[in-house]
Amino acid sequence: MDDITRQSFATATGVVAGVYVALWAGLEQPYWAAISALIIANVDRGALFTKGVLRIVGTIGGVVLGYQVSLLLEGFPVFQGLMLMLAAGTGMYLRQRTRYPYAWFYGALSFMLIILCSMTAPTTLYSFAIYRFMEIVIGVVAATLAAFAIGRRDHSPWGIGVQAPTLPPTEALRQGFAAAVGVITIVVGWAIFDLPQVIQVVISSLVVVDSNVNNTRHRGWQRILGCIIGGITGLVVIAIDASDMVWWTASLFAGIFLFSRVHLGNSPNAYVGTQSALAFIITLVGSGPPDSIMPPLNRLIGIIVGVSIMTIVVWAMNARRPAQVAAV
Repeated sequence: MDDITRQSFATATGVVAGVYVALWAGLEQPYWAAISALIIANVDRGALFTKGVLRIVGTIGGVVLGYQVSLLLEGFPVFQGLMLMLAAGTGMYLRQRTRYPYAWFYGALSFMLIILCSMTAPTTLYSFAIYRFMEIVIGVVAATLAAFAIGRRDHSPWGIGVQAPTLPPTEALRQGFAAAVGVITIVVGWAIFDLPQVIQVVISSLVVVDSNVNNTRHRGWQRILGCIIGGITGLVVIAIDASDMVWWTASLFAGIFLFSRVHLGNSPNAYVGTQSALAFIITLVGSGPPDSIMPPLNRLIGIIVGVSIMTIVVWAMNARRPAQVAAV
């Protein structure tokens, strides 16, 4: 079995295990465990371990800080919106300018999760913060254990790796500003039209912003195509009989396995697999197997709209320019 197939099998195992542990623990939204398990997937177990540890560290910092700030800003939507912009821009900038980008980026995402909850459902803020933290940790641990048991057999160390800056300061700042504008555009749009699922839409749209400025300009269609492929696949599974646990579990495993093979591969279309897997999870996994097609359909539509808005904003703010040579 080649390395990509082995890791795809491990990724699917980690996703399904994370979902079932979250369900067993009585958590509200086990798809966060599934997404966390998917996002840290990597053929290199050292890189996977690094991403997992930094994801947990960032989540702790983001949840704690976000909770405290939310208490101070409750009832002040303008300041809450400004904090969302600041977090999105800072997180995207530090994702490309620090040695531990995952900790900073996912810390910013966790911070934003809590702020968004304080805007949409402030009475559930404390339980929301606790549940999201638990779901994310469950997903990371499940993916790490699955990779250790099933993934590529090697003897590379499981230490915390560091990363050199990936963009010059000016380009990183541009990406950060684009992320901030994209987030506030989505939030304002959702407020005006009173649409649901704003938390999932904002976070998903940020996750898919590519850290490479050239890829950001050229991979927008891959994000949207992936949303459609993964979402439609999830809706087909639901339409057949998602209430059957065996069918639902087998379909979840098979879908993540197949999408992960594209996601982990080196093809030019690998990003289609990434977004397909994310949309598949968000569509198929709610608080368990869905008993109606409408909530998953609403989540899917929201994700496609959010990703499209973010893609358009980033495209517009990264219009084609002559190549620049700059040290990072």
